[in-house]
Amino acid sequence: MTADGEPRSLSEITRELGLNMSDVAMFSGLDESTVSRLWDNTEWLDRISGRSLQSLISSVPGIAEYSMAHSLRRRRNSLVNDLDGEGLSVDLNALENSSIAQQHLLNALEAALHIVRGNATARVSSYLARFWGQEQDRALEALYSRERGHGLLDDPHKLVESSVDLTPRLNRKNYSFHSILALNILTHQVSKVTGTLDAKLDPQVPGRQNAFMMRGVVMGSLIGSNDLDLAERYRRQLIRTPVYAALEEWSFPTYTRDGRISSDFTLPSSLLLRNTAREVLREITSYNDAYLYYLVSTYIPLALQRDPTFGGRIGDLITALHRRGAGCRERKIRVACEKLVKQLRGMA
Repeated sequence: MTADGEPRSLSEITRELGLNMSDVAMFSGLDESTVSRLWDNTEWLDRISGRSLQSLISSVPGIAEYSMAHSLRRRRNSLVNDLDGEGLSVDLNALENSSIAQQHLLNALEAALHIVRGNATARVSSYLARFWGQEQDRALEALYSRERGHGLLDDPHKLVESSVDLTPRLNRKNYSFHSILALNILTHQVSKVTGTLDAKLDPQVPGRQNAFMMRGVVMGSLIGSNDLDLAERYRRQLIRTPVYAALEEWSFPTYTRDGRISSDFTLPSSLLLRNTAREVLREITSYNDAYLYYLVSTYIPLALQRDPTFGGRIGDLITALHRRGAGCRERKIRVACEKLVKQLRGMA
């Protein structure tokens, strides 16, 4: 792409390398007649075959970079225009300067388009369910964020409203695995932004859908509100309700890809939580005190039952909890951290 975003012909790209049409044909192994048809056409990427493009990429510097930039820019421009037509303005600086892969961010923008258009629930569920994972979650967080320079939208208010309105349509008895994941993902992002338990997000159906949706709401609200009482209520709920505990234990390992995403929400009996440990250690230092209490009182004990080595990071976990717990104002959190640290030292 040129600086102003205009497409470039094959001749323009190769001219900077001092290559002519014959040179490109010789290096790539393509017929010169094939190269000739593409040479001065700024839309050459739409006309070239996959095998011919591979030959150019492997022999001519800059072709691979241009091909990716062209594909990303074209999809980006299409999404920006479509979202603008729905009343959502994209912050291009936030999009271009993000540390998150552009493909994930563009997927998030497309998710926004499905949500505000109120597309068929089956399609929305199927699309949103693919965002169960760390990098995908980061992209959605940027989509819903109101933080200037980080949020992908100038004002995500309409997206949040559309997400809340969409939830009852997904939250029905005729649910699927995709709808369960989609509900969790959607309610998690909304609750994280609002920091409250919206009445419209209350689960309407018992069982796994109820439990997993509640987890999304609780996790988002904990991060957004720092509500210690909510963390304690959630801990007690898990003790009373086995399905809550089972889904809680399933969530982290599949989110971090330590375990395979399974429609029956089960994990293998033996599982090394290497990626989960890395993520939990990051969250201990990054999130608020109420979320820390949730980790210490609820998730980490469950994780240790599945993997007593905690991905081989018991020592790091002890250090992180000791350091973070000592700085908490709430005695309840300090005591919980001290108790877990003592247990971990006994295990080590």
